[in-house]
Amino acid sequence: MFKKLKRNVGDVLDFPADVVGEGPKITITGRQQVLVENYISIITFTEEEIRLETTEGDVCFQGKGLVLKVLLSTELRIEGEIFSLSFISQKV
Repeated sequence: MFKKLKRNVGDVLDFPADVVGEGPKITITGRQQVLVENYISIITFTEEEIRLETTEGDVCFQGKGLVLKVLLSTELRIEGEIFSLSFISQKV
């Protein structure tokens, strides 16, 4: 019930999904560090690519020497030399 109330209040007040707690929040610090909150799962993990599933679609980070420094159920931190970030939309 509380989750439904949060969603309805967020819709009425036109809050972004990450504020309501459902969408991904991505914080990039320089080219060496990324914090991702509200992800669903890790799809791909190599030193060159990390791809995450989110409620908004997949998020793909490409780079060199990528490592997961923090891995929690709701957030993770990626470190390494980041070359690109791309979003892959969900098919409707």
